[in-house]
Amino acid sequence: MKFFILLFILLVDLRQIVYSDGKTIALCYHTFIGLPWDQFDFSPKVFSNQIASIKKLGYRFVSFRDMLSNSLTGNTNILITVDDGNRSVRSVYQNILQINGIEPVLFIYPAIISRMHYALNYSDLREYENEGAVIGAHGYYHLFIDKKLYESDSISFMREIYKPKDVLSQNLKTNISIFAYPFGVCSDITIDNMKKAGYSYAFTIKPGPIKIPLKTNPDPYRLPRYLVTKGSWKYIYKLLKSIVRSYGHII
Repeated sequence: MKFFILLFILLVDLRQIVYSDGKTIALCYHTFIGLPWDQFDFSPKVFSNQIASIKKLGYRFVSFRDMLSNSLTGNTNILITVDDGNRSVRSVYQNILQINGIEPVLFIYPAIISRMHYALNYSDLREYENEGAVIGAHGYYHLFIDKKLYESDSISFMREIYKPKDVLSQNLKTNISIFAYPFGVCSDITIDNMKKAGYSYAFTIKPGPIKIPLKTNPDPYRLPRYLVTKGSWKYIYKLLKSIVRSYGHII
């Protein structure tokens, strides 16, 4: 049911969004295994084909650092983000992301890193960071960080926000300044604590374009992303194609 609600929101946004100069589309991926029953999973081959399709439309892949700069303009900008820290990232990092010049944002929840067999380890994260990736927090245990959790279990609520920043910063020796809400869920109390914890930006999975440069974005703690699933991909591709056509690019 949750998947169909997200898909409905996506379809509504495809009809309503008006794009102007200075936008980036953020795409949210999860795993790259090739499980036919998992809506959030793509095989490396399918993912490679999606990247090739985006490039063919004339889009450029940008980094989070690019989005902070004043030099990035236009509408045909794509930011690739990958949530959770599944070890299948290894199967696409060098062979697909690096080859295409993509410096992704990897949103990590530390409870699984270097602990679970299906997760990346800190050596992986340090390697990817050295190669241009930006590491962000994604909760600690990947809980819903909303008002309900705050009122029922404030300790868990605070841990989800503050602990991943500390743990990732200590293990990677870098400042963690961005966050992606698990399941895209947040509330006003969540954002209040994002600011107190020292995060500068936070991402949802509500569809929409991101105004750039980020330093001028009016809502830095509710940055939109498109959740890429087997069901949503064709609609996302349709949207990307319509943006290119609207601005006179040759397809």
